[in-house]
Amino acid sequence: MLRHYLTMALRRFARQKLYSFINLLGLAVGLSAAILILLFVRDQLSYDDWIPDTSDLYRLEVTFHAPGQAPLALALCPFPVLTAVGQQIAQVSAVTHVVREKMTMSAGDRHFSEQVTVVDPDFFQMIRLPLLEGSAAGVLAQPESIVLSEHEAHKYFGDVDPVGKTLRVSGVWDKCQPNDVACYGQSHILTVTGVLRDLPHNTQLVADFVMPNTSQADLMSTADKTSGWTNAGGNYGYLALAPGAQRRAVMQSVAALVDRSIDGRQFGLDQPASRFMQFELTPFRAVHLTDGKLGGLTPPGSRTIVFGFALVAVLIVLVASFNFMNLSTARATLRAREIALRKLTGAKRGQLMAQFLGEAVLTTLISLVLALSAIEVLLPAYERFLGDPTAFHYLRDWRLLAELVGGTIVVGLLSGFYPALVLSGFRPAAALATGGPGASGSGLLRSSLVVGQFAVSIGLAVAAIVVFQQVLFARARDWGIDSRNVIVIRDIGNLPLAARERLQQVLSNGPGIVGAALSTAVPFSLNDINNMTVQPLGSSTKIEAQWIDITPAFPGLYSMHLLAGRFLSQSRGNDVSADWADKNVLINLAMARRMGLTPEQALGKRFELPGISLKMPMRIAGVVANGLYYDSRSPARATVYLVDASRYLSLSVKVRATQLPEAQSYIDHTLRSLASDVVLTRYFLRDSFEGMFRPDELQAEMLAAFAGIAVLIACLGLFGLVVFTAERSTKEIGIRKVSGARTLDVVRLMLWRISIPVLLANLIAWPAAYVYLRHWLEGYTHRISLSPIYFLAAGGAALLIAWATVYANTLRLAHTSPVRALRSE
Repeated sequence: MLRHYLTMALRRFARQKLYSFINLLGLAVGLSAAILILLFVRDQLSYDDWIPDTSDLYRLEVTFHAPGQAPLALALCPFPVLTAVGQQIAQVSAVTHVVREKMTMSAGDRHFSEQVTVVDPDFFQMIRLPLLEGSAAGVLAQPESIVLSEHEAHKYFGDVDPVGKTLRVSGVWDKCQPNDVACYGQSHILTVTGVLRDLPHNTQLVADFVMPNTSQADLMSTADKTSGWTNAGGNYGYLALAPGAQRRAVMQSVAALVDRSIDGRQFGLDQPASRFMQFELTPFRAVHLTDGKLGGLTPPGSRTIVFGFALVAVLIVLVASFNFMNLSTARATLRAREIALRKLTGAKRGQLMAQFLGEAVLTTLISLVLALSAIEVLLPAYERFLGDPTAFHYLRDWRLLAELVGGTIVVGLLSGFYPALVLSGFRPAAALATGGPGASGSGLLRSSLVVGQFAVSIGLAVAAIVVFQQVLFARARDWGIDSRNVIVIRDIGNLPLAARERLQQVLSNGPGIVGAALSTAVPFSLNDINNMTVQPLGSSTKIEAQWIDITPAFPGLYSMHLLAGRFLSQSRGNDVSADWADKNVLINLAMARRMGLTPEQALGKRFELPGISLKMPMRIAGVVANGLYYDSRSPARATVYLVDASRYLSLSVKVRATQLPEAQSYIDHTLRSLASDVVLTRYFLRDSFEGMFRPDELQAEMLAAFAGIAVLIACLGLFGLVVFTAERSTKEIGIRKVSGARTLDVVRLMLWRISIPVLLANLIAWPAAYVYLRHWLEGYTHRISLSPIYFLAAGGAALLIAWATVYANTLRLAHTSPVRALRSE
């Protein structure tokens, strides 16, 4: 019986080549797109699930709620807060600090600038990363020890066993006075005590070099570890809950701890500190998909995007399934006699349904084979597009393969159920008496399926257009600075202050260099900013502001817009004085507005730090446009710029575009000659600017690609439906032409019939897309409006594509001779 059904199914494929091709291609394309999305979703959901025993592990994160400003949600945690949580909250069984520090690593005469992960000695006992050599309890037990990844071990020591070898590290600026040259010249010898397997890409952690924070080489000062209760910069905190501990109860204990330990009045706040600093516990395996958290160890994913694309995969498979159902029910009339004869010879309706469902499943399984073949070809390009490996190995991923086969069978059963119901319901007498069907399926259902197909396609197209437009808008808007042709040299804090100032001076006079400026932070990289509460004199308003130390050349180098007053000057004593009392500063527009003043009104106004007993009122010398942002979504925050040489960490160098090679060569030569013991790295600020938009661009490109696939599948089905309709409407066309209809009239009629479901699809897709996109755009402070043009463009494009799909066949039908048309039936 099965062999008989299989033979009949293959014969149908051979006899109905066009429709079989359309069904197979539509399903294969839909399944290919769904599998690609599934691989992306699986990869995003797999972050850190390969690390054992993390069910009770959490990351402690802080969100700052400054009065009058948008919340600042960080992936970070102040160092002493986590320490106190581990010591004072009984429900917490263990904690570990993770801090990323830039150091110069040396082996012999080779020097490299490296990011070192500095952790508590029990880090590997708490987070069980795969050690190839050494034990979790012993590798960091000694203070002057270090664990290397496989890659770094080979880089420094080749094929020799690195355990027991030593590395020299330098970079201890946070423990030195600005001009204590002897302190800056210190280096420390660390012994390699373990080797860590290279971590895969799907992890939140970075662990090429892991060093205990008990080492003398740790850059963080004791003061920052004990008193920096509100300083979250660069500090990550992980904790393990004791068995039976409730997360809600732990968070209440953390809030109480913060209130006991921090006096809100110290920061000018008339409320408990836990209202200003709110902490959250994020499950370890959920860290990667935390939307809106800034400053993670690795770039975060987005739960919204992941599950949104999972929905897109389902919709694309539905579009492909609609094709199968449409063509199968439309061509049901051609199988009327076959079914009638089978019923007359004793076939039961259940047997017929089993046959037709079997044919549907066979079609989808063949489509799956074609889809997997396409995946083999497309996967390398897809991996390059995503920037992450998403390999699919049939044997290693046998569970996924089994799920795909099972899912495909379900798709086949669901796609074939209604056609099987229609086909098996034919009445033998009516079919044999007229040569036609006893039933032909619902034309309303077929129209509804076409509407559904195009609704999905149009909705995805609108989303892609809006995301692209938002990215273009964000790129083109005035960011308050000019980031072009700026090279940033990071981590110059590893040099004494005199060396930093000397480096700025030498580079300022180099070939092809316009100027150089020192600062605490640079645009789009604001992790090193201090936040302080200020209070305007004579006002009860307290403002949380970010403080950025700069040299007077900084605003001019970045072409910052002066809205009122003047820039700071090296020649004015109160601008550059080390004494903060009566010091002149710059503020940005956001700060002026927080003070309730226009830029002109803010000039000359004074403010102080209310939490400091020694009053040090400062005077506003100028107001500049907002120019420093955390990312492309966040609003500008109130900012104070002042000259304070003690914390310069970055050097910005503006170069002429026409002399870029000469300038780069000069910068590299100068860095080697003036900072021979410390490796300093440089990067183009424009790369950071472009990187802000990459996630949204990736989302838009994926939406556009999958919208195109949905349109392609819908048009395939539409083409097949039109070809079939043309075959069945030849007599109607002949009668119309005999009655005087012109070819143009016939073409208009057929195109109008096609237009109706597409227009109805717009009425469904537009409201759904509007609601989703309005919510998505709310995540941007500066955003586009949802112009009707975007919706009309997507809907009009879908209509034109539908017309183009059927036009040639419609025109051929309209040119058919009336005599031939009337004879055809």
